[in-house]
Order: sequence, then C-alpha cells, then structure tokens
Amino acid sequence: MLDRSRPRTLNEIGAAAFGTPGRLVIYLLYFVNVAGIVGDYIILAGQSFHQMAKDDGHTALGENGWKLICAMFMWLGCISLKEMSEAALLSLIGFVTSMAAILIGIAQAFTHPYRNAQHEPARGEGVALAFATISFAFCAVSVMPSIESSMRRPAQWNAVLGLSMSIVGATYILVASVGYWAFGNQTLAPFLDNLPKNRATRAAKILISLHVIFASPVMATSFALEIETALGVTRERLGWAREFAIRLVLRTLFFAVMTGVALGIPFFGDVMALVGAFSMSLLLCVVPAVCYVRLRGWRNIGWLVLLVCALVVCLGVYICVMGSKGAIEDLRKDIALRGT
Repeated sequence: MLDRSRPRTLNEIGAAAFGTPGRLVIYLLYFVNVAGIVGDYIILAGQSFHQMAKDDGHTALGENGWKLICAMFMWLGCISLKEMSEAALLSLIGFVTSMAAILIGIAQAFTHPYRNAQHEPARGEGVALAFATISFAFCAVSVMPSIESSMRRPAQWNAVLGLSMSIVGATYILVASVGYWAFGNQTLAPFLDNLPKNRATRAAKILISLHVIFASPVMATSFALEIETALGVTRERLGWAREFAIRLVLRTLFFAVMTGVALGIPFFGDVMALVGAFSMSLLLCVVPAVCYVRLRGWRNIGWLVLLVCALVVCLGVYICVMGSKGAIEDLRKDIALRGT
C-alpha cells in the first residue's frame, strides 16, 4: 500500500519542504519543462512527417501544417486521460515504437557511416551543453511521483524505477556511442537526420514520430492533473460534465502554449538543450537534493550523503547556467541563419 500521508507529487514535495514558495517554484519549473518537452516533440514529429511528404513531392501542408496535425493527436490523447493509471497503454506503445526506431537507426548507422567524419576526445566548451542534453534524456523523472502514486503495487516502485532508468541510460549511451562513431563532428540532431533517405530510415522516422505522439499525452497529463487537483477540478466535487468541460479548457490552453513553442522556435536540438539546461537540470539535480536535505534535516544526514547532495546541486547549477548560455547562443545562431 502507498503511504498517503507523504507527498505524492513534485509540487507536494516542494510545499512540504519550503511551503507555498517551494510549491510555486516547482510549478514554474514543471510547466517550463513539460511545455518545452512536448513542444520539442511536436517539432520532431512535424518535421519528420513534413520531410517525408516533401520527399514524395507533397508540400501543400508545409512544416507548420504537419506540426498542427501532430499537436492535435497529442491533444486528443491528453484530454482523453483522466488519471495517470489510464496512460499505461500509451506508454507501452511509445516504448515499443522507440525501441524499434532505435534498432533501425543503429543498424543504419553501422552500415552507412560518414567517410570523412572526424573525432575528438573532448571539447571543454561543449561539456555544459552536453550535460544539458543528457538531462533532457531523463525528462520522465518529472512525472515519476505521479506514476508511483498511480501504481497498483507501489511496493515495486524501486525495482520499476531502477529498471526504467537503466534501460534509458543504456539506450542513450548506445545511440550516442554509435552515432559519434559513425558521424563524428558532423552529427546532426535529431539522430535520424544523419541517415540515408531509404525505406529503413523512413520506417524509423515514422516509428519515432509515433513514439513522441504517444509519449506527449503522458507528460502533459501529469502536469495537468497537478494543476487540476490544486484548483479542485475533480469529478467528485463538480460532477462529470463540469469536470470534463474545465479539463478540456485547461488542457487545450496548455497545448496551445506548447504548440506555440513548436511553431515559434522550430529548432529541435536547440529547444532540447535549452529545456534540459534551464528546467530539467534543476528538477533532476537541485530540487531532489535540496528538498531531501530540508525534509530530513541536515543534522540527521551523514556527512558523506551531504557531500554527495552538495556536489549534485553544484552540478545542476553549473548545467543550468552554462548550459543555458550555450543553448541560447546556438539558438541565436540558428535563428540568424534561418533569416538569411
């Protein structure tokens, strides 16, 4: 059984640690995080479908048209979900499609590497930006408390968390290693843009687009449920019709913001790095460590754990400051190039 007396969501953890200011700060970070992630997913799916249609000679819809279509399907998935427990099927479909796309992409990279790719051991100026992108890879951390609270067997949470993070970490290490070996300093984001235009790459793009279309409602619903709970938007309090109507309006407004991000900043890699640097680094590193020390009391924590928490917080601040700086500079360059 899940202990209902302890905080179950990110904002509840923030409120337990720092009161209303803590709740509001986490709401802000959570909103920026989810809006940026789903906006980036709309960019990825819309650009993929647009490029495939363009390759077939169909250009009537344009890139923004495809983004709007993808956003509409994500919105439909979001408004249809009432609880996180209802998102299991969407999560499973998203996982299967992403794994299939990754396997195709890795096979393509091995068989079609760039002949003139150059490799460097490391670049100091790119460390913070790299950490920001890595932070984005673990964006699902922000919905973990909501998932735990919706589990039928919450006692299995530690095993579920360990397995899921191991799979995510191993998958990204594999893709990054193969991608850098194959494409070196010419690597593009997203990964599939490095591959030849053939049927296998087309299949991988369709699969990864389906993955983000199915994953986006899960991310958006997690944040929407926290806002709706805080506002008292529940079926028990308002009845079925009023609860659904308010949920529809709130989630539609939320998706309008995320779609605006996708239409206004059409650079997948830049948005990914900026979201990872500004919000995900804080939610992944700073918030958990600071709240843990606050709730436990620093006198009740061993010095080694305190040291680890301090190092994690310093890493998060470094990623936030330096990663945001690098991401903004790259975004400015891409906007300038697009305008020429």
